[in-house]
Order: sequence, then C-alpha cells, then structure tokens
Amino acid sequence: MGSEAQFRQAVMAGDAARVQAMLAAEPGLAAPGRGDGADPVVLAARHGRVAVLRLLLQAGGVAQPEGDPAGPPTALMAAAAAGQEEAVALLLEHGADPALRDRQGRTAADLAAAAGHHALHRRLATQAESERMLR
Repeated sequence: MGSEAQFRQAVMAGDAARVQAMLAAEPGLAAPGRGDGADPVVLAARHGRVAVLRLLLQAGGVAQPEGDPAGPPTALMAAAAAGQEEAVALLLEHGADPALRDRQGRTAADLAAAAGHHALHRRLATQAESERMLR
C-alpha cells in the first residue's frame, strides 16, 4: 500500500498522531487536488475527524478559501451532508465559503437540509447569506 493510501487510512481513522508524523515526513500528503472527493481535508471533514482536520488545515490542506464549485463537493459540503457540526465550525473558521454551490447548484446548507441536519442547515444558510451581503 502506497503512502497516500496509508495516509488516507490514518485520516479516516482519526489517527492524529500518525497523520502528524506522516505529514512531518512528507508534507505534500495534505495537498488538495485529487479531484475525486478523496482529498484528505474532505475525508477528515466527512468523517468528523476534527483533530486530523485541524492538522491538515494547518499544513495547507486547502490551497485557497475552500473549494472550487466546478470540482467535487467541498470539505464544507461533505461535512454538512454528514452532519459534522464541529468540522463545519472549523472549516468556517479557516475561510470555507458557505455560499459556494456544487455542480447541481446546491450549497452546504442545502446538503445539510437534504440529509435532515436542520440546525446545521439554519446555521449555514445564515452564514451563506452573510457572505453574499459582504460581496
């Protein structure tokens, strides 16, 4: 198994110590851009691995404020759809844009609502509206 696959396993398992050690040895493992929704940040967000997510964000796991609407769902969208409130909060702190839309035109708030995470939907909808007003 290659180092990327081992790294993804550590991310999904929430093994922060192993992720930190692997990043120290090979910082490029945190890099975004796989384009298939398996970016380490997306995986950590979807699975609610907040300690690992924090490490990845600090290591530059997102190149710019969270995501490309033309690409796969952003980490914020993945976390919202999975109801991962702590991951959503951390991503917002790190500049995630709740107003971004996926290829079907859905925001993170829309994905949270569709999955039945209504409190998260309300929070993200409010955040997205704030983002639109600032632009």
